[in-house]
Amino acid sequence: MDNMFGAGLSIVSTIATAVISWLMYKLKKHEENKEAEAQQRHVEELARITQHKIESEAFRASLLALTRDRILQGYRYYRQQGGITTQDLETMAKLYDAYHALGGNGTITAVFQKITALPIKEDY
Repeated sequence: MDNMFGAGLSIVSTIATAVISWLMYKLKKHEENKEAEAQQRHVEELARITQHKIESEAFRASLLALTRDRILQGYRYYRQQGGITTQDLETMAKLYDAYHALGGNGTITAVFQKITALPIKEDY
């Protein structure tokens, strides 16, 4: 009888160990899956951030180019007109400030100085 009890206890112990091992394996796999999903979300978020930075830089560069072009066009126009109104000068100053805020270089500074040196004409 003791042998049967010992054998039964051994079987129950073996089964319990197997169930606990299986549960631990499942828990470990679940944690690994959660970690892999978190890493995947992180990679996707980094890709979105990178794409956003690329698009933002392209937008900034195009806005910078447009602002530069507008200042140059303005200078040519107002020079041809023989002067600039105070309202137009204010607009050119805002464009100039925006140009530098966007990271523009000093080339446009010389052009803006020429704009500010133009004679002031009466506002319309």
